[in-house]
Amino acid sequence: MAFQTGEVILAPLAGYTHSPFRRLLRRLGADRTWTELVSAEMILQKGLEDPLCYFTEAERPLVFQLFGADPEKIFRAAERVARELRPDALDLNAGCPVRKVVSRGAGAALLKDPERLAACAQALAEAARRAGLPASVKMRLGWDKDRLEELVERLLHTGISALVLHARLAVEGFSGQARWPRLRDLVQLAAPEGLFVIGNGDIKAPEDIKRMFKETGCQAVMVGRAALRNPWIFKEYKENRLLEKPPSLRARLALELLEEMFQVFRPETACKKIKGLLAQLFKGLPGKKALLAPLLTAENCSSLIKGLQNIAGGQ
Repeated sequence: MAFQTGEVILAPLAGYTHSPFRRLLRRLGADRTWTELVSAEMILQKGLEDPLCYFTEAERPLVFQLFGADPEKIFRAAERVARELRPDALDLNAGCPVRKVVSRGAGAALLKDPERLAACAQALAEAARRAGLPASVKMRLGWDKDRLEELVERLLHTGISALVLHARLAVEGFSGQARWPRLRDLVQLAAPEGLFVIGNGDIKAPEDIKRMFKETGCQAVMVGRAALRNPWIFKEYKENRLLEKPPSLRARLALELLEEMFQVFRPETACKKIKGLLAQLFKGLPGKKALLAPLLTAENCSSLIKGLQNIAGGQ
């Protein structure tokens, strides 16, 4: 399914946006979901059985994100994903600054080598084209300096149909402030070529989504970390109202999510994974420490579930 103007999209967040979380966020109003980054090399070596590759119809429209530094491997992995899994689009990660990704020359490391970036994007786009799917690149402004115009010039004729820009440098991680004026610049660069632009960075509240659309001219907006702290952000944006989200509601949401996680992960894995989300979900709430302590120190799934049920039963 081609990207649609006005979409508000759940960003890929390693460790968090697995299949059950994506399903939950679709129910809460996300227009499109994105897989966590998946290694092209891993797919070629081990196949598509990894939980990172798993998705359901409830998550569609879904974009499958690959990372790698070898155009041939990206092509072969993308071709297999497109043929066997049939996602709604394919995406190349050129923005992840995590060491274990960039040490392989992949993710944001591609921003240091525009020629390789373009070759990888072209390989992904060709695999997508053969399968009748759109392709995109998710990127940053550059590695340690802003090279947006140079990078976009390289990408314009690779066959991709969309660019997602997190308007920071790779070396900045999530620090500082995203440069929204550069999103506007990207729109001006991409529009004559018919490239769809998705803005990303510093969406903290529903009003920020509106503001990004208005100030940048992006055709879609991607929400990342804010969706961990407030999974209702998509619903709030669409309904133009803020919702009451007491600890009891947050705990019930966590229990609902955990139930679906048990279908994908082993119980101990699911419980370990959800603890990271709970730290985000209860962030900023009065009495957060008292609420979180018994959950994060729970020795097993039963204790964790009981702790969540105790909070869910409150007001």
